[in-house]
Amino acid sequence: METIPCNISSVPEKAPGPAGPPGKTKPFQAFRKIYHVVSASILPLVYLYDPLGQTQPDLRKTLFIVSASAFGCFFTLDWLRLNDRRFNSHFMKFFSILIRRTEQNSFNGATFLCCAFSIVIFLFPRDVAVASMLFLSLGDTAAELGGLYFGRLKIFRRSAEGALSFFLVAFAVAWALLDDWRVALLSALAGALIELFSFDVDDNLTVPIGSACAIWLFFILFQGVR
Repeated sequence: METIPCNISSVPEKAPGPAGPPGKTKPFQAFRKIYHVVSASILPLVYLYDPLGQTQPDLRKTLFIVSASAFGCFFTLDWLRLNDRRFNSHFMKFFSILIRRTEQNSFNGATFLCCAFSIVIFLFPRDVAVASMLFLSLGDTAAELGGLYFGRLKIFRRSAEGALSFFLVAFAVAWALLDDWRVALLSALAGALIELFSFDVDDNLTVPIGSACAIWLFFILFQGVR
């Protein structure tokens, strides 16, 4: 039986297809967002609904201890890995599903988040603290998704669409919790601007603290001290 020679080099290469959606470039990106929303929403939701059945002062003390202890643990872990290159390399490889590569040589977002949550729980009334924490867990995620999938108009390092997504989610949260559309509107706007212009400081730190300060000031302006 005669064989037919085949010149492999003459076979045309398959043209590369169009790039997939942004989410497919990072396999764990969706999981990381879900993790961020769930983990960052636990404390504010516990503070809001009090499943522990504690009095308000006792619940506030408990959540402050939890968030401050978590901050201490994350800070210590970050300090250790940033001072040990080998440990840092193994740590980033093992927890790559949860930590961005950009955080390899800096403190990770969880450290800033726990620090900010400790501060707002300690300094502000419950509704103000809960709203500011949910601004981060829900609003920041909305901003990231809005910028990732719809971002066209760039403002410095962020997008106008991402800022608008943050504002809409934060306004819904604030109106539901604070019961004053003026405070909700201005607080959501302040939170969106804080997130938009958080360049050199992690927004896990700036959004909760800055938003809590803004909510508190707007309450003083419109209703007196809450």
